[in-house]
Amino acid sequence: MSARGAWLCALVIALTPVVSAGALDVTEIVRKVQERYDATRDFTAEVTQEMTVASLGKTITSHGRVAFKKPGKMRWELAQNDKQVIVADGTTLWLYQPEERQVFKAPFDAAFRSSTPISFLTGVGRIAQDFTVTLDGESPDGQVLHLMLIPRRTDADVGKLRLTVARNGFDIRGAEIHDPLGNVSRLQFDHMQRNVGLADDQFVFQIPPGVDVISAPVAQ
Repeated sequence: MSARGAWLCALVIALTPVVSAGALDVTEIVRKVQERYDATRDFTAEVTQEMTVASLGKTITSHGRVAFKKPGKMRWELAQNDKQVIVADGTTLWLYQPEERQVFKAPFDAAFRSSTPISFLTGVGRIAQDFTVTLDGESPDGQVLHLMLIPRRTDADVGKLRLTVARNGFDIRGAEIHDPLGNVSRLQFDHMQRNVGLADDQFVFQIPPGVDVISAPVAQ
């Protein structure tokens, strides 16, 4: 996975009773997380992204909002020094960089194969089927658990994914994605709202005038 694609990550949703993590094995935790997402039609959240680019030896922090809607729709709006807008409409993925006057375009199916961490949010994959999952500790206050996900496919283009899961409700509060190039993307999600009835038009990308469109290479 390239640095550009390292933000593709994961989250999930909502409310169930508080359950002691000690009373659950990892299979049960994964089932609860998947059930939470399955019961969610759409959601929004504030997001903080910290991306470490190995080739540049630097870390970039950005803030913004994210919205998801089934089937296969999402919108990210991030701002750091430069603004970035990422839109998927279920058919095409668009990555727009206003300062550079260019937009990157890729087929949705190619961007969201089941081996990618975002796949279970877009409905392409299932956590238990596509990843080997282990418990990886918990926070000092015991409020969140950590899950380590390793793709089952040996040809997957992501190294590993570490999810932070709330003990109260099993919604995902954060993600840490390591790719084979050594890039690391850390995401933190706050103020999540689910099943709010998001309109479809916010997941439609209109190419601004004068912007260069760069299409992803077609896999042979």
